Formats: sequence, C-alpha cells, structure tokens
Amino acid sequence: MITKDMLLTKDSLDRKPNCNISPNSNDNNKDERERKVNESLYSGWTRGFWFPPGSTSALPAPPLPVRDLPSYWPTPIEQTVCQPKIYVYKVPEDKFQVPKDVQEGRCHESNYNSEIILHNQLTDPSSPIYKYYVTENPDEADFYFIPFFGACYLYNCWAQHNWKWDERCEVDSAYVDPMMDLVINEYPYWNQSGGRNHIMIHPMDQTFTYYKNNNRFQSAIFLKTVGDKREKWMHRHRYHRDIVIPSATRLIHHLRINPLDHLTPEGHPKTGCCPDVKPEDEYSNGIRSLMFQYFAHYPGYEIGQVIGDDEYLQKLSRTKYGLSPMGWTLDTTRIWEFMAFGVVPVVIADGIIEPFEFDVDWDSFIVRVRRDEVHRLDEILRGIDEKTYEYKRQKLWEYGRRVGLEQDAWHFIVRDLCRMESINAPTNLGLGY
Repeated sequence: MITKDMLLTKDSLDRKPNCNISPNSNDNNKDERERKVNESLYSGWTRGFWFPPGSTSALPAPPLPVRDLPSYWPTPIEQTVCQPKIYVYKVPEDKFQVPKDVQEGRCHESNYNSEIILHNQLTDPSSPIYKYYVTENPDEADFYFIPFFGACYLYNCWAQHNWKWDERCEVDSAYVDPMMDLVINEYPYWNQSGGRNHIMIHPMDQTFTYYKNNNRFQSAIFLKTVGDKREKWMHRHRYHRDIVIPSATRLIHHLRINPLDHLTPEGHPKTGCCPDVKPEDEYSNGIRSLMFQYFAHYPGYEIGQVIGDDEYLQKLSRTKYGLSPMGWTLDTTRIWEFMAFGVVPVVIADGIIEPFEFDVDWDSFIVRVRRDEVHRLDEILRGIDEKTYEYKRQKLWEYGRRVGLEQDAWHFIVRDLCRMESINAPTNLGLGY
C-alpha cells in the first residue's frame, strides 16, 4: 500500500525520471527501457520511504508525544490486570517440611532459593506483597500457594552426599507425597478446582522432572526459572501453564549486596565456565568456546572463571555489557547480577523465554546475539553507538531491574496468574511507577 504519510506523492510518481534512453530505440528494447525507468524511479526507496535521488534528510524527526497510555506497551507496573487474593497453605515444621535452619542456612546460598524468597514475601506481614495479595481466609482466595521447597530439599540432599547429583534422598515418599496428601486430603480447595488455581515453584534446571510422582501436582501452575522454546526440552515445560520467574543469585540474595553501595542513584560508577569447552560440545552449544579462546584476548573484554567478591563488584560497577551465553540451560543466573548493577546483558541463548515476556520489554534493555552470529560478537558490540547504549542502560536502570526477585517479581507473577484464570479486573496499586 502506498499512502501520503509515506512521503510518496502523486507528483513524484508522475515526474519523468532522468533516464539515458535513446529516442531511436526500437521496440525490441522496450523491456530494457522499462527496467531502466523503474530502476531510476525507485532508486530513492529505503524500507518503504521515498527519498529523491541525491537528497538528504532535512530536520530530524521529533519524539512522539504521549497520547494515550493504555494504548502503549508495556503498561506501568502499578496498573494490574487484577488484584487477586492468595492463600498460603500452613505446613508445620514438625511434620515433613524442610527445617527452618536448612532453609536459612544451606539453601540460602543456593541459586535455587527463589522458592523460599517468594514464599517469605507472601508470609511476612510487613512485606508489601503480603499487604497487596495475601489473605488468611482460604474461602475468599483466588489462588492457593503450596509451600513446596523441593529444590531446597534436594540441594541439602546433594550437599550431604558429596554433591552426587543423581541422589534423591527419597524425596517422593518423604516430601512430595506428604505435601500433596496434606493439600488434597486436609483442605477442600484442590478438589474444588482440580488444582488448577494452585501455585508451586520449581526453580531448578530440570523443573518438575526430579520427582517421580510429579503426576500428583501436574494440574497446578508452576513458577520456574527456566524458559525454553526448543523442541528438545518440551517435556520439561508446560506452555501456557508455567510462568518463568527470575533466579536467585549468591551476590544479590545470599550476600545481600546493595548495588547502590557501588553506583550512583543514576546507575553510574562511584569509582563462565570451562575454558576447554569446544565448539562442537553440547555445553552452551559451543558458544562459550569463543568466549575463552577468542574474546578473552580482545581489548576491553574480561572473561572470568574464579574471582573474589570484592573484585567482581568493582568490575560490575565499571562494566557496560555483561555476556550471558547459555550453559547447560538457556538461562544464566549472572544476568540478574548484571541487571541489578545496570550492566546491559548480552543474551546469547536462541529460544529462551525470559521472565514475564507479556509485560516486560526485554529488547529495550538487552542485546540479543544469535548463535550463528557469535563469531561477530566484537563487531556487533562495537557497532552499537553511545546513544543506543545509553538508551538501553537507562531503560535497564529505571525499569528492567525491577523484574528481580528482590523487587517487583510478584507483581509480574500476579499479572500472569490473572490471565491464566481469565480474571479481568484492572486496578491501580498506587506504586507510582
């Protein structure tokens, strides 16, 4: 379609092009003449816009005015799809729940700790999340949260068995079954909905497949830290029933590092695995081989293996881009440390599903590089002009880092919950952003 607002006027179409065609040309050259006419006429087209040959643009286009906020995406965090009530099941510690000292000790250092962080935000009466969403009356709840700490149970199990990753410590009979027996048999709410409005967290790489008896809780909504579009791993992912959430990290959630101790309020500085990985390896699909064997030697790059916390913090506060290549799974916990420090992530993970994609404009604050373009990584990054970088950095600092567990993750989770159950009751939480 050709319209006036595409700057192609009728006059420009009627204007005779300046073609070097002899008046004595015979009809046998008619096709060639038409080709030259068309070539001259459309030589000013660039992606659907008309610029007469030899012309230069006049004034730079101004930014568009704010006209109708509800028509734009993403919407402000405070504008919710609905404000549901969530009831958290009570599981006495003296029964089968993971002991509190294990939750606060061994599991606190784990990158799988999102299950406990999100649970504690729901159960702490001083938490704003508790105020916005929790009810102590199960009869008025829209959703039911199961305090299932399977990742903590297994992480503690592995620690006690010298990190033997295939050990399970009878997790099904000792933990899964008692938990589901309590939810199904001692309360009426699972049976009322068939478990559809119940929530569980599975923050480990293999999601729910660690448990042989996972059929007992399959109808629940899963919150998980791995989102993957690849067919190879479809058996671990239930599309339209899983919500991808942020991961916990040792730096932010165990050591409780505050980025503002190292950065200004505007996000400016105050002051990998396996270098022998091969291009054909399954680990990272070979992507990390280029990091260690090539980019580690480029000026301006630092590809680390083991580094002290203080040195790492100093480097984060001075870094523009943080490389986030896939490992055994598409996600990497480092991205949450990058984001917390305003470091623009460079995501190299084809097929990844990032947390809350319906509500978070990831492409406004990350750089994506596909696997078949990784060899051009240096060219791609150095080709990003300073204005584009600063745009991404500001979007990340002002908006993107709010996605983290320690900030607004529950607000984004709730939006997806409302959509799953077709609850459309918009309200404003008064957050101011």
